[in-house]
Amino acid sequence: MAARRKAGTPPPARLEWIMGGLGLLLVLAVLAVTLLEAFGAREPARLEARLTEVRPAGGRWLAEVEVRNLGGETAAAVEVEGRLGDQTARATLDYVPAHGEERVTLAFDADPRAAGVSVSGWSEP
Repeated sequence: MAARRKAGTPPPARLEWIMGGLGLLLVLAVLAVTLLEAFGAREPARLEARLTEVRPAGGRWLAEVEVRNLGGETAAAVEVEGRLGDQTARATLDYVPAHGEERVTLAFDADPRAAGVSVSGWSEP
């Protein structure tokens, strides 16, 4: 009886083998990327700030600042500072992920298009 069942079932089709091989390659690729991210060397956080938008708001001026992290580590408690003449505006971002970006808004009394913006510090999460 068992011999008849074996003889009656067709061998796996070529497409099944191809799809199984592709599935195996996909699983191995995901595993390799995960292991590299988990155990690979990472460069420290490298933050840059730039002024992206300025708009008036009820007698004050709002400056939107984009903070980009070009490094491989997440930065927490990111301090952003904008200076316009003798006025300084500050804000804190909870975190900026590795290779990511976040936005913050600073308020000024005058048009801040000439303001200098920078990241003054952060900590490791």
